[in-house]
Amino acid sequence: MAENEHGRIIASQAKIVLKPAGFRRKGQSRIWIADRGFWLSVVEFQPSSWSKGTYLNVAVHWLWGSLPETITFDRFERIGQFVPFESPPQFLLAVDQMAKKVVEIDQVHRSMFPSVQTTAKILVSELQPGAYGEWAAFHAGVAAGLAGDFETARRLFESAQRHAASQAQALLAYIDDPAAFRSRVRGFIEAERAYYGLGALPAAFAI
Repeated sequence: MAENEHGRIIASQAKIVLKPAGFRRKGQSRIWIADRGFWLSVVEFQPSSWSKGTYLNVAVHWLWGSLPETITFDRFERIGQFVPFESPPQFLLAVDQMAKKVVEIDQVHRSMFPSVQTTAKILVSELQPGAYGEWAAFHAGVAAGLAGDFETARRLFESAQRHAASQAQALLAYIDDPAAFRSRVRGFIEAERAYYGLGALPAAFAI
């Protein structure tokens, strides 16, 4: 049995199922991404440190985080349990089912986040008073600002501390100038899109 046989199965079967849905493999990794305008749909066939096989992680990555070298899993969900490699036919079928589940979840995410206005409503509504994380506040603040709710954006940026503080402070400087704020965030998005080789932001997602 080849040492990386299970890896080859993941790569080939993921390509068959995910490529038609707009996904492409990130280098030679087990991560696949799809361009959704101001966010990425992210899939990771995560290996185990102990045995051959894979976990399945599905996530949304907001492209306004201004850290293009880091593909953060901003909305993260692990699907099912670890699937061990037992035989090529067994594993191929399992990966095929995983990839098809990814396409279903991606469709749900696309229906949830078709615009910054809809995204802002969801992200702000999901925050638990006094109990939300700084990055959740930052992302909700960016979406709120892009949707025109600068009062909420200011409040959320001011609540961001530690790791998200620098990004929040950078945007707070533009909070009283809607055009400048949108331009700044658009710059963040375009920088990340360029990093991932995605080209300019499509007109359908104009910010």
